[in-house]
Amino acid sequence: MEIRKVCVLGAGLMGSGIAQVCAQAGYDVSMREIEQPFIDGGMNTIKKNLSRDVSKEKKTQEEADAIIGRLKPTLDLKEAACDADIVVEVIIEVMNVKKKVYAELEEIVPNRCLFFTNTPGLSITEMASITKRPDKLIGTHFFNPVPVMRLLEIINGYETSEETLKVAKG
Repeated sequence: MEIRKVCVLGAGLMGSGIAQVCAQAGYDVSMREIEQPFIDGGMNTIKKNLSRDVSKEKKTQEEADAIIGRLKPTLDLKEAACDADIVVEVIIEVMNVKKKVYAELEEIVPNRCLFFTNTPGLSITEMASITKRPDKLIGTHFFNPVPVMRLLEIINGYETSEETLKVAKG
């Protein structure tokens, strides 16, 4: 499966970190939040991280600018997810809220889209049960700070496919 666009739902500490590493990997990234101050905070965190990398000569200014250029912050779920290959959900740890978002996503995303949830403790299988694609939902628990920690815990749901697992590992 070719991945071109990643949608990150959440622009907090974890969401902004995940959006940053996806953009650094060369993907186009939409980062969606529910309020403008959260989007602004997430973008400011990413810019601060990249500025620090430039000052430490870990990245050039051109590289940092290119990463920022691949990020699209938005408040609109449809705009963020409509053409996503992967949606990484990093929202509040409340199962009913997550299920509501997955139900909304089912009406927006293309059939090929995979769902990654960053939950550390909620049931992957229960989240997947609300979708029409339980084989395409997997737990991907990133560790903080995401741009620094090269660690990812992957958790299958009962119906998670081998293809979804392979993409998550890739």
